Amino acid sequence: MFVFFVNALLQNTMAEQNVPAQPPTRTDEQIVPRSQWLTIGKSNLLFNAQKIQKNPIFQISVDILSNTNFFQAFTASANVPAIYLQQFWKTMSYNEKTRVYSCQLDEQWFDLSADLLRKALAITPVNPTHPFELPPSGDTVIDFVNELGYPEPVEIVSSIRTNYVYQPWRAILSLLNQCLTGKTSGSDKPRHPVLQMLWGIVTQTNVDHAELIWEEFTQGSRIFLTQSKPQKQF
Repeated sequence: MFVFFVNALLQNTMAEQNVPAQPPTRTDEQIVPRSQWLTIGKSNLLFNAQKIQKNPIFQISVDILSNTNFFQAFTASANVPAIYLQQFWKTMSYNEKTRVYSCQLDEQWFDLSADLLRKALAITPVNPTHPFELPPSGDTVIDFVNELGYPEPVEIVSSIRTNYVYQPWRAILSLLNQCLTGKTSGSDKPRHPVLQMLWGIVTQTNVDHAELIWEEFTQGSRIFLTQSKPQKQF
C-alpha cells in the first residue's frame, strides 16, 4: 500500500505546483546509500478482475468484492522508482497522538493519513447523507466469525485462521490478506481490521474501509519498522 502513498504524494505535488515532474535534485546514492537499502520484496497481490476464473468460488468472491466501495484497492497499481521506496521507509516516523506518519521524498516532507489513502485509492467517499457506521469491537467480531460457521468456538481474535473459515468467506478473507496485507498463506491469522472489513462486506454495512485499511497499514508498518530499524518517536 505504501506504493499508492508515494504515488499520491508525487501526483498531489505536481497538481498543486501545476508543473511537470522535476528530476531528483540528488543522486540515488545521496538520497539513500545502497549499503543502507532495505530488502523490500513483492508482497501484495494484484489480480485481474476481468480475467475469467476457473474456480467458481474465487469468481464469486471477486463479484462480491466488485460491489464494495473499496474495490479499487484490489486492482490499482503504480510505478514508483525504487529509490523513493527506500527513502520512504528510511525517513518514515510515526506520531502516536495524531496517528499520522511523516516521510521524505527527494527534498520534500509529507504527512500520511487515512485521508490521503482514501484519496490515493479513490475509495469510501465521505457522504453526509449516508454516515459511516462504526465497525464492531473484538467481542462482536468473535461472535460474527462464530456465526459464519467457524469449526471450533472462537474465544480470541488472534486464534482465528483464514483456512478454517467456510467458503466463500474464506476466499474473500484470503483476498483481503493477500491484496491489502501481503499475507499469502491460508493458515495466516487475519488482524482485527481485516476481520472488520469482512464484517462490513458480509453485513453490507457502510463501514469506513479506508480507515480500516489505514489501521492495517499502520499495524503492518510498525512491525516492519521495528524489525528493520529503531522506531522514531516524536
